[in-house]
Amino acid sequence: MAQANWDLPLAWPAENYIVKNAQRFAEDVREATGGEVNITLHPGGSLGFKGPEMFSAVRDGLVPIGDMLLNQQVGENPLLGLQSLPYLIGSFEELQEFEAFYRPLLDEIFEQNNQKVLFTVPWPQQQIYTKVEIKTFADLSGIKIRSYDKSSTEIFDAAGMTPVQLPWGEVIPSLAAGAISAVATSSPSAVDGAFWEFLKYGYPTRQTWNTNITSVNLDAWNALSPEHQQAIVDVAKKLEPEFWTSAQEVDAAQMKILADHGLVNGDLSDELRAELRDKAAPLREKAIEGMGPKAAGVVEAFQNR
Repeated sequence: MAQANWDLPLAWPAENYIVKNAQRFAEDVREATGGEVNITLHPGGSLGFKGPEMFSAVRDGLVPIGDMLLNQQVGENPLLGLQSLPYLIGSFEELQEFEAFYRPLLDEIFEQNNQKVLFTVPWPQQQIYTKVEIKTFADLSGIKIRSYDKSSTEIFDAAGMTPVQLPWGEVIPSLAAGAISAVATSSPSAVDGAFWEFLKYGYPTRQTWNTNITSVNLDAWNALSPEHQQAIVDVAKKLEPEFWTSAQEVDAAQMKILADHGLVNGDLSDELRAELRDKAAPLREKAIEGMGPKAAGVVEAFQNR
């Protein structure tokens, strides 16, 4: 078998923990395969692929391996947005529990699209970062907020906000131009974007949970020897729990960085959270129904665990 040299594109900056985790995976794979499988990272969108394009890029062999934000791939298959439906999952611990029911379906979808899932990395709790203080539900009205998928767009619209769906690469220019005045994302991205230069407050809404997947094109995968395939599977299995732990550790560290730069880490009242959950319920149930019986089966199994 010839040496395999794989280019791995990522949308995130080099210092983002998603990229650092991928770099560790690449280093361990190189070691485990005796230098026969070399993965070169290309962070910051440097290969020209935008986030929502990654699923098809790996499927079609434009790249042999890729990192993607799962809920940005719903244009390829709506089931890829199941985990991110509003207020389906209430905590990081529940996200871990949901993964056990969801992962077999993901493996099936990716295999049908010429890919193999290698590992997942969750993002920390979702927050909204704003220029203005949020105390009541009415304070949300009219705020132009960056959303990132259909689910977040719908819940912010239901809350009376004005969502503008943007990939990460367009967020900072939009803030600088005044096209948006709030952003929905997690603390690592808030630090990546130096949000303290544009925004004042951060609120953990936890309205959705998101996960990144690293997958490999099956043609590239099948070109490897069985020994190298097993070595890579073993590396991914060993590192994935550590990658999940890193999401929580990074969240705490990044929120401190935000506070040190003057951004206020606030919280939402119980009343406001309850109103958001009430607004989300019919949107979530309609989406699950539209995704079909496989989605309903995963949700039912999770809720009856």
